[in-house]
Amino acid sequence: MGFYFAPGHGYYSVPRSYWNQRWYVGDYLPSIFWRFQLNDWRTYGLGYPPEGTRWVLVDNQIYLIDEYDG
Repeated sequence: MGFYFAPGHGYYSVPRSYWNQRWYVGDYLPSIFWRFQLNDWRTYGLGYPPEGTRWVLVDNQIYLIDEYDG
């Protein structure tokens, strides 16, 4: 099992198929990662997420995702 860390969530495991995976604009972020929302986005120098989006942290990478379909 691979383990990632998310502030406020601790360590969590991910399926092998997602180990070291990077996502790019237009890619679908699997729903298992949606819960690792960054509520303290200012700490990371990020702007307020636009309506219908949220910042999530996955394996030390921050992504802006659509709340409805990742």
